[in-house]
Amino acid sequence: MNIYEKILSIMQDVQYLAKDDHIKFGNSTDYKALSEEKVTSIMRNELINNKLVVFPIAQDSIRTGNITHVDTKYRMVNVENPDEFIEIVSCGDGADTQDKGSGKAMTYAFKYMWLRTFALPTREDPDKISSSELDDKIKKEAEKKAAQPEYIDEIKQTVILKELHRTGWDTKSMLSYLAKKFPKNPPKAINKITIPQFTFIVKALEKKPDKA
Repeated sequence: MNIYEKILSIMQDVQYLAKDDHIKFGNSTDYKALSEEKVTSIMRNELINNKLVVFPIAQDSIRTGNITHVDTKYRMVNVENPDEFIEIVSCGDGADTQDKGSGKAMTYAFKYMWLRTFALPTREDPDKISSSELDDKIKKEAEKKAAQPEYIDEIKQTVILKELHRTGWDTKSMLSYLAKKFPKNPPKAINKITIPQFTFIVKALEKKPDKA
């Protein structure tokens, strides 16, 4: 087969790549992605089976702030006829405050070289949503999560229970006291006490004497 027939053969064998990675950072970033490892592993096997090789032959890079951009040109060669080859261009951006920006950008460019050369669908379509829409969506999700109260964990619950036992103050009375002090968000149970409420009630309990 010539190089184009081999590319077609790979396109027939690999028709879709499902996302396999989960990207999460803080409260603002949470999405599924297709890893470079998965793409490269699958396409490497296809190249071996079809006797093709791919390697970079030229690259330009530029760094602006924390963003490194690379433009890379690859060559795909038909091993069974080394004089037959095609050249493929790809680009990528990598964000890093240290020295890993170039590596990230090259990895991105390498992954998308496979996806575009072999027309592999991944259900990723950056044109479906603008940057401003994405920023607005992330901002709203972050604000929504920030608005949700953060309740105390079991360790803090134990601290309160020990203080209640020491002072002889029962849980129901303590919750009623907190409800008066925090009428906008009164706790219904000890595991529904927020961090500010915990700080307040611990200080109040520390002032109480030991039970008789």
